[in-house]
Amino acid sequence: MLLFDEIKEKALELGFDDVGVTKAQIPQTDIKAYQDWLSQQRNADLTYMENQIRCYPDQILPGAKTAIIFVSYYKQEKIEFSKTAGVVASYARGRDYHHVHRKRVKKFISWLEAKTSLKDIAKGFSDSTPVMEKALAVQAGLGWFGKNSLLIHRRFGTFTLLAGLFTTLDIPNPVMNLSLPRCGTCNRCIEACPTQAIIAPYIVNASLCLSYHLIESKNEISESIQKQNPGYIFGCDICQDVCPHNIRKPVSDTQDFSPESGIGSSIDSLRLEELEINPEKLFGTPLQRRKIQGLKKTAKTLSFSNF
Repeated sequence: MLLFDEIKEKALELGFDDVGVTKAQIPQTDIKAYQDWLSQQRNADLTYMENQIRCYPDQILPGAKTAIIFVSYYKQEKIEFSKTAGVVASYARGRDYHHVHRKRVKKFISWLEAKTSLKDIAKGFSDSTPVMEKALAVQAGLGWFGKNSLLIHRRFGTFTLLAGLFTTLDIPNPVMNLSLPRCGTCNRCIEACPTQAIIAPYIVNASLCLSYHLIESKNEISESIQKQNPGYIFGCDICQDVCPHNIRKPVSDTQDFSPESGIGSSIDSLRLEELEINPEKLFGTPLQRRKIQGLKKTAKTLSFSNF
């Protein structure tokens, strides 16, 4: 029988910072919260969020019994806003985590198959597959939901990225019950959000979220959102920066997530011109999702004199 200690040892060896094991079943409370969120049209024009296969792991991998959830800690130094450059959100400064995670998960599945002498027993995912990974992470005892809807990891706070796999193996797992809210009366994330996108504890209206406008949306950024942007050119970390669970947390030592491995901590006008000439420099980074045209569009809304 495969033991949790073996799974954790392999996960850490591959570069993950933590791992949890739980049953491949989404709690009904999380399914209802997700469906309510959709019914209230809080997903803006993110139509891919409407794929309700994410509620049913056995539709992703028939016969799935167990979910293994991997955690990567990515926090970088907080960058002060300036008049000369747009800040890049912490998660996006290095390599694209999707690529990092997929390579690790693929290696883990190969190890799992070799360990059990079984084939086709697992299917991996890393954010791009419709999976409610945060709900599974909470169920696995890795953390709890913060009022900003992010997972608050029991050791790493909110600066974490999730990947995982479903497997047909039945793996026993010790789980701590961390599903109850651990934010108490703290509302710092709600109060700090510049666009008031956290409309109630645990509920985010994507159409107001700065990260949505600076990463996902293909529409023009409204004047009201422009005025509320303190200086980000890609993404936003504000609700994380103010969270008490992130205070005094060290910077991640994973090289893949460091600014030196990707686009860096900020983009000024010279860097933007360089990227326009050499757009391939965005390849392999999260900013490729926005492309140079999207970055230029955002840069113009920041009203920097040299953009």
